[in-house]
Amino acid sequence: MEQPLKAYQVGGNDIVAAGSVEEALAVLEELAGETDLTIEDVAPIAEDELDVPVEDEEGTACPTIRQMLAELSEPAYLFGWE
Repeated sequence: MEQPLKAYQVGGNDIVAAGSVEEALAVLEELAGETDLTIEDVAPIAEDELDVPVEDEEGTACPTIRQMLAELSEPAYLFGWE
């Protein structure tokens, strides 16, 4: 049975949805290519941070991480910042 998707911060600037830390790293590497990140650079997003409002670079409100996760059925890159 597949693990439910959780939000992970990968490195300092990227949030992905995945079933495990290994899968989270693989999602980012699929998008960005080979990185020097390891599973030690992947951390789950705390439960209390899932409902924090998210804004894009222009300051426009986006769905919360919890709302983004609810819309997904497979691992995916959610967002990042520079």
